[in-house]
Amino acid sequence: MDSIENYARAWAKQEEVQLDTLSEWVKTIRSLIKRRIHKLKNCVNDRPKSIFSDKEAVKCLSSLQDKYVVVPADKASNNIVFVCKSYYYECLIKELGINEHSGNPTYKNISFDKDEILANHKSFMASMNIALNNKSEDLPCLYWIPKFHKIPYKQRYIAGSSACSTKELSIRLTKILSAVKEGLQIYCETVYSRSGINHMRILKNSKELLDNFKSRSFSEISSIKTFDFSTLYTTIPHVKLKTRLKEIIHNAFHHKNGSIRYKFITLGYHKAYFVNKEQKGKTYYTEEQVISMLEFLIDNIFVEFGGRLFQQIVGIPMGTNCAPLLADLFLFSYESEFLQTLVKNKKIKEARLFNFTFRYIDDVLSINNPNFSDWIPLIYPPELEIKETTDTASSASFLDLYLEFDIHSHLSTRIYDKRDDFNFEIINFPHLSSNIPTSPAYGIYISQLIRYSRACSSYSDFVKRHQCLSRKLMNQGYVKERLVLFLKKFIGRYPELVDKYSVSTSQIIQDGLEV
Repeated sequence: MDSIENYARAWAKQEEVQLDTLSEWVKTIRSLIKRRIHKLKNCVNDRPKSIFSDKEAVKCLSSLQDKYVVVPADKASNNIVFVCKSYYYECLIKELGINEHSGNPTYKNISFDKDEILANHKSFMASMNIALNNKSEDLPCLYWIPKFHKIPYKQRYIAGSSACSTKELSIRLTKILSAVKEGLQIYCETVYSRSGINHMRILKNSKELLDNFKSRSFSEISSIKTFDFSTLYTTIPHVKLKTRLKEIIHNAFHHKNGSIRYKFITLGYHKAYFVNKEQKGKTYYTEEQVISMLEFLIDNIFVEFGGRLFQQIVGIPMGTNCAPLLADLFLFSYESEFLQTLVKNKKIKEARLFNFTFRYIDDVLSINNPNFSDWIPLIYPPELEIKETTDTASSASFLDLYLEFDIHSHLSTRIYDKRDDFNFEIINFPHLSSNIPTSPAYGIYISQLIRYSRACSSYSDFVKRHQCLSRKLMNQGYVKERLVLFLKKFIGRYPELVDKYSVSTSQIIQDGLEV
């Protein structure tokens, strides 16, 4: 009720009258609010009845659990998939090599006691000032989710590491390796500005790629090639991984001449940073400690299945926090070394051909370098298998973009979504009947319009995506009139994204929402 008093006081001051003038108004508003609150108290049920109190529902769910494993779909995590339990176990047994004479070279069945392993983990964590809580004193379980964008359907195996003994260690390594990668990016940008050769081709997202396309260097496109590393996470050799990462970490702490650049790396709340002095109250590590943490994590990758323990002796588990960074930096070490060799052998022209090659973890895009596939054996280690995924001689899909160049060598882009080929409806936007605030729900509409307009070169491609989006949202309870307001807000805030289409606001509204 204080807000009513404050509002009345401000109103009286604005009108230059006494506060008592509004006393009757204040009483009336208070009375209305009290009556409304009383009415809502009587009609709102604080605790809805749980579905698990329904015996028939519980019986039905138990029956489903006896026959099926319920998992999210890959690329469509809001869609639930029911997988035959027998088939699900069969795939896990095959992945771990349990019933095969040769087994699976990625995993090794071990006889260590689980408590023994956890005690070892706890001891090492303590030496690194990492405390384990009760929820973290466990080993990951291996599970898989179906990949419907593959023909035939395949499995994505994941180590469930959300609450395991190495979780906090992986989180800290993620911060440390992010700082190392950031330093490498700054160094490579300096090298590029001086030599015209780009040693760091790692992308953060498709927006970064689109920003690169604005450069004059992409005014003429003669070739587009895309490649994909098959099972990258389970084929990286541990010895090579540790050797390469140790070298990268060493270089982050030292100058080229071998002198010390930094003595410690300190962990902040959100990120890590290098320092030369110990900081009171902060967690910091030396180069030797960081390498020790890295080696311990790689050497202590265990998964549990059916009461048996397996050690992953090749690759890194998909599911641990720092896995993408380990893969990224591992591949970068080979890419940079290859370019340094070309420069050393005075093959500057060949080295500059790779300025238009980009990589997002295990996906590679090479532009205006038609012979990129011939270079692959010279760049990457033989243990890694890389396949070409180019669609046609003039087009390819990469991340969430479809790239194509015409007879005039002009590049065009549009949205590419693997889920468009799914034979079921994708659940990917909130329904307005769900228990979420209305404004953030409509905010999703703007965020998708930003994504579409950035990626779509032509207006017709933008309209197709816009129509699909607005149709879906209206089917899920969104009001057309309010979508129009948010569309106008989008155009007002981001005119640079729609000006390229040379279309009026009224036309965009008509084309996108008249569905």
